[in-house]
Amino acid sequence: MIFNRFKLALALTMVCGVSASMAIPNRAAIAAIAPGPYQHVLILSVDGLRSADILDPGLQRYLTNINSLRSVGVTYPNAFTTSPSDSFPGTLSYLTGAGPATTGVYYDDTYARNLTAPIAEGGNINSPLGTEATYFELLDYSIPADPSHPDPNNVIWRLDGGGYISGNPTKGFVRGDYGLGSIDKTRLPQNCSSGICKPVYPWQYLNPDIKTIFNVAHNAGLYTAFSDKHAGAYNIVQGRGGNSINDYYSPEINASVIFDRKGLLIDAISFDANHKPIIAPNAHVVTDNTTYTKAYDDLKVKAILNEISGRNSLGTENAPVPNIFAMNFQAVSVAEKALSGGINNSGNPTNNPNAIGATPPKGPSSVLTDAVQHTDKSIGQILSAIRSNPLLAKNTLVILVAKHGQDPRNGVGTLLKDNLIPDAIDFHLKDPNAVSQATQDDVSLVWLKNQSKISDVTQYLRGLTNLPLCKGTSSGSTTSAATCNPGIAKVYSGALAYQLGLAPSSNPDNRTPDVFIQTLPGYIFVGNPSKGKKIAEHGALFNKDATNIALIIGGDGLSNHVKGTTVNDRVRTTQIAVTILNALGLNSNLLTGVRIEGTKALPGTRIKSN
Repeated sequence: MIFNRFKLALALTMVCGVSASMAIPNRAAIAAIAPGPYQHVLILSVDGLRSADILDPGLQRYLTNINSLRSVGVTYPNAFTTSPSDSFPGTLSYLTGAGPATTGVYYDDTYARNLTAPIAEGGNINSPLGTEATYFELLDYSIPADPSHPDPNNVIWRLDGGGYISGNPTKGFVRGDYGLGSIDKTRLPQNCSSGICKPVYPWQYLNPDIKTIFNVAHNAGLYTAFSDKHAGAYNIVQGRGGNSINDYYSPEINASVIFDRKGLLIDAISFDANHKPIIAPNAHVVTDNTTYTKAYDDLKVKAILNEISGRNSLGTENAPVPNIFAMNFQAVSVAEKALSGGINNSGNPTNNPNAIGATPPKGPSSVLTDAVQHTDKSIGQILSAIRSNPLLAKNTLVILVAKHGQDPRNGVGTLLKDNLIPDAIDFHLKDPNAVSQATQDDVSLVWLKNQSKISDVTQYLRGLTNLPLCKGTSSGSTTSAATCNPGIAKVYSGALAYQLGLAPSSNPDNRTPDVFIQTLPGYIFVGNPSKGKKIAEHGALFNKDATNIALIIGGDGLSNHVKGTTVNDRVRTTQIAVTILNALGLNSNLLTGVRIEGTKALPGTRIKSN
């Protein structure tokens, strides 16, 4: 048996581009043989792709390759991501088998009562308990947007997550590595419970004992790879121990970029001989428009193609074809938010409170169809690379999913000032600092300074729903009573939040938001509505446009009885984690989140558990 498994490993590495001379003497360099029906699982996540999008007649001609995957797979039109529908808990759901109440991760920007604020080198370690916990691009090393006048609040980033440490001539330029080396530990919240303050790395922000599918695969000797949108922060998917991914490559989506002479996306930031930053005058942030976002996605597509061909993500050396590998597309999400994007966009100003319901042109915008078509073409490249190798074609399960949708799907959202709810709470409690943290998009998550006020604040906010709706340009006030409803649909806390699966218990804790606010569909909180640059957003609780996402499980190796079928059962993205481990012949009960939530595999695939 050992001899046969070794021969199959050798055959796989030879066919996939890894030389026999490399494979024979170095067992660690050979992708381990998974004991299940599949040797490889590839996760393709398309931010913003809703179930309604892949079924929309107006988008069908742009979905050639996605429909090809549907023809050899199972489609789930009633698949739902987490609430809140943020990227962080959305990703973790299909990697841990659990939602935010179990993982402890509700958003990429939250609050932790038991941690202290980041400490710069040489800083004060006696900070008070309670801090905002930011796990997005702010963890990366950054560069002053104007090097001649450094401002810590006005910075930019490189694709590799590297930067420039101003004011310290012994450091200068920091080269990022699209991963762990991009994390500036002085920007991490601190755990001082032992009397010695230690930075809390992304994977340590998960609740204790929470594992990801990468932990299970890595512990079984399998080879893993992952790519997403933030160089440092997405190391959270490493799970317990922080070392479960063999090949991690996540170029920073908020990087400043330009195109080189060959039309390839590169950093807009270079360094002179003294390691001082030089910023190209025509620099753009990746998400400025889909021209840059599509090229950014191409970087990660290239990484996947390298991995399929038996190279590492950068294509610089031979490597096993990963047993689990994943990437994330961003262009569709950017196109859905763009002022000229979306579906049935009336072109009304985004601060127009009557934007929703206006008479728009029919169908998807050219901005959105272009992004969908580009993403679909990229998926086609990946599927073709797999199908061109008979061993991979029969042994690779492909999962197309989305972390979240976008709200609203049709028309233009109404932007509201993001101080409306926090200021109303401050006034009601007669305390200008009553709200410790408010995380808001098309949702509002509130952490209160005094948790004994949770019930009081909940009842107060529910009362605001009886007022007329706030206008898009309204501003809040800490010195006068609220006179309008800031887009509130429902308010949850305590026992109700627990019953709905939003909280781990009915009692307040150190990490869970004290109050969950579900907004009316299409209502979005921003800093300045009059300068709004988006027509849609995600993060919502239960709103269908943000939570009902695309999900297809496909592959040539699936049973002919399930190819091209549709399962109409309501399913959750947490079930993907169980399905993946079953496909690889691994025990899904090794995931703590699966045991806690009783998560089952997706129905209809005929993939049996080990």
